[in-house]
Parts: sequence; structure tokens; C-alpha cells
Amino acid sequence: MHAGAIQARPEEGRVTCHWLAPDLTMSAKDYRTLLDAALAFKSRYPLRTEDTLRNRTIYFLFYNASLRTRSSFQTGLMRLGGSAIVLDPQNGIYTPALADAEIPYSTERIADVARVLSSYGDAIAIRMYGAPAGWVYGAAHRHLEAFAQASRVPVINMECDRFHPCQALADAMTLREQLGELAGRRLCIAWTYSGSWHKPVAVPQSLLLAAVKSGMDVTLAHPEPFALDPQVMQAAAAFADETGARIRVTHDLRDGVTRAHAVYAKSWCSLGHLPQRHGDPIDEIAMRDTFAQHRDWCVDADIMALAAPDAGYLHCLPVDRGQEVTDDVVEGVSSWVFHQAANRLHAQNAVMAHLLNPGALS
Repeated sequence: MHAGAIQARPEEGRVTCHWLAPDLTMSAKDYRTLLDAALAFKSRYPLRTEDTLRNRTIYFLFYNASLRTRSSFQTGLMRLGGSAIVLDPQNGIYTPALADAEIPYSTERIADVARVLSSYGDAIAIRMYGAPAGWVYGAAHRHLEAFAQASRVPVINMECDRFHPCQALADAMTLREQLGELAGRRLCIAWTYSGSWHKPVAVPQSLLLAAVKSGMDVTLAHPEPFALDPQVMQAAAAFADETGARIRVTHDLRDGVTRAHAVYAKSWCSLGHLPQRHGDPIDEIAMRDTFAQHRDWCVDADIMALAAPDAGYLHCLPVDRGQEVTDDVVEGVSSWVFHQAANRLHAQNAVMAHLLNPGALS
């Protein structure tokens, strides 16, 4: 099963599977197979999975803050019998850097870090987006690709500026558990307002790809300046053609939510206002103004009432209450948010098993 980018180490004659952008690179069939396996693996957890990753070690590098990703990965790995070593890439070690961004005695080339860590342990997991990459869209993903190029062990994307595959798998698990068979079900992925623009597009992009691979009809609802990456949209359209899913874009929140079986509403930044090159300034005034023009994009009970009966609300968390969504929705009977958060543990257990002990998923 294809897990993302595949890199070979010719000098050792081995092939390593990485989990960088499986939403983009895995076939729809393989993705659905993994989703089925993840749900089955969850049903056996923890009593029949405790030795799955015994004596395996994963290094975790967090360039950004994390609650669910950090705690769910570490808890899951420990309960599967493995060990987690968390490294601070900005203060605890010399900061891994690409060759053109090295600073003497402050950074260390990514290729060197990857080779060293992959000689010690069994996988490297990285979370990097936004400020650590200068907010240049795609720069953080290129860092992960550089790690994968040099690593002899799997590299796991715990969220970059383009994709969040671990979140997307948990989202797909939640949707399957709540809705049953996903083909033909309607999902609205909606942009909503936040008082902070510091939010990558990784979550909606990975979710869109995962949803259409599952055959869901997806409506993207966002103000015009918040369009997703055209390459991702093109890939999603290709997967939709394969699975029979449909993709629709609207610039009206109410229109997007109407008749949806699930509403996944959160904020993300405007790609058009990000810098093009490292060192270029961010047009923060324009970004903030663009956000402010759409303060009314908030999911409340009246908006949710437009969705199909028994529709659910999803959010990856942390959620900006009273801005992206009202408290009564997050805490209400339609909220699947905390079920979704709990599935992060199970999705990532499945990813780690898939990469390090694939037989455990069968």
C-alpha cells in the first residue's frame, strides 16, 4: 500500500515508505482500505494491540504548538509498546535547515539530522507550518521532503503548510462511524471567521481529498479570497471522477451548509496574502482586513438548522468559540468534535502500525 512519497536508499537496496502527503498520493482504493483497517484496529485497541510496536522508537520534532497531535501520538505509541523521544527543533537541538538557510553553530543540515536519527530509531515525525517556514506556502512541506530524501526510516507528517494527513484520517473515521457508508453523503467544508489569521490550509485540503476518495459529495464554502491550492483542487477533481463524488464551490455559507450531512467549519488563511519567497514580508494588514470583511461567517444554531436532519458539526480543534462557531453548536447534540478528537489516537496508531508493522493491521 502506498503511504505517500517513497524514497529509496540505493546504497542499502531498501525502500522506505513515508507518510508525507498520502491524501494526495494514495489511490482512492488504497485510502479506503487503510480507513477500513484503521477502524478495525481501533476495535481491537488496547488489549490486542499492546505489542504492535514493541521496542520501536519514534523521534518527534514539533516546530509548532500541539495538544492533540503530541499527546495522542505519544500515548498511542506507548500503549502499542514503543517509545517516544520528543526533540525541540528550535531550542533543544541545532535547528534542522535546508542547505540555503544554514547558520553556523545555530542550524544543522536536514540531511545530516535525518541520517543520524534514522540510524538510531524507527521513524521521524515532524510538525511544521507557518512562522518556522516564514509563512511561505509549501516551504514547510519542502522541509519534510528533505527529511524523507535522506532518512532510512519512515517520516510522518504531523501537519505541514499543505497537508494534515493524520487529522484527515481521524476525520474520515469519524464520518464513517457517524454516517456509515460515505459514498453519496454530503459534506460541507466551510471557512469561518477567526480573530487570528495564523491558520494553514492543511486541514481543509487533506479533508477534501480524503472525502472525495471516500465518495462523498463535497461543497466548499468560503469567501473568494480563501480558495484552496489549485493543485489540490485539481487532484480532488481527479479523485472525484474516479469515485463518482462531486465537488461544488460556493461563496455563500448558508448555501454551502444547506442539506449537508456533515458540516466541517473552521478558519484558514488566504494563500494570496502569503509571501512568495523566504524573507519577503507578510501583508498582514491586507490579511487582517480580508478576515474582518467576513466576520459574519460563523456557524451557529440557525446555520446548522439548514443542514440535513441529524447532521453533525466537526472541527479539528483548537476552536475559536464565538468566532468560528458558537458554544451551543460545539457543546450541542450535533457536535461530533470530541469524538473526532478521540479518533486522533486511533488514526495515528493505525498510521504507525501501517508504516512499522503492517501485518498488525490485517
